Amino acid sequence: MKSVVLNQIGAKRDSKERLDYLAVWQRWLQRYRSRRLLLQLDREQLKDIGVTREEALEEAGKPFWR
Repeated sequence: MKSVVLNQIGAKRDSKERLDYLAVWQRWLQRYRSRRLLLQLDREQLKDIGVTREEALEEAGKPFWR
C-alpha cells in the first residue's frame, strides 16, 4: 500500500515538472515569435505602440530565454 501511495506522489510530481517545462518552452516560443514580428513593423507602426526602431532592434536582439 505504501509503495502505491509513493508512486502516485511521484507521478503527480513528474506531471507537474512536465507542465513546468512545457510552460517554459511556450514562453520561450512566444518571446521568439513576438521579437521576430517586432522586426517586421515599420516606423509608423512602431510609433503607434510607443517603440523606436532602436528599441525594437534591441529587444529583437535578445535571446529567447531572456
